[in-house]
Amino acid sequence: MLLIALLFTALGTALASIIQDMQGFQLIMNFLVMPLFFLSGALFPFEGLPTALLIVAKVDPLSYGVDGLRGALINSTHFGLTTDFLVLSGLVIGLLAIGGYLFSKIEA
Repeated sequence: MLLIALLFTALGTALASIIQDMQGFQLIMNFLVMPLFFLSGALFPFEGLPTALLIVAKVDPLSYGVDGLRGALINSTHFGLTTDFLVLSGLVIGLLAIGGYLFSKIEA
């Protein structure tokens, strides 16, 4: 859960550093968060998905977070706990670096 929280915090920081007005930030975050949630496997299992949606779900970083939580709680994973941890850790490190850099470039 910590990695998921850090991932979306870093994503929000990076996007907020680029966007100039608050209304645009809220629109973009809702435009990103809802599809990421629906395609993460939190509501529907990956089994039986069409191939195109399965590819999109594999690109979704929240899929790895949901899969890792499912593996930790009920010992049932789709990708594997190691893969989930590595993907989330890599994305968190990358987005924290990008978000930190973009945030440091903001002029008051």
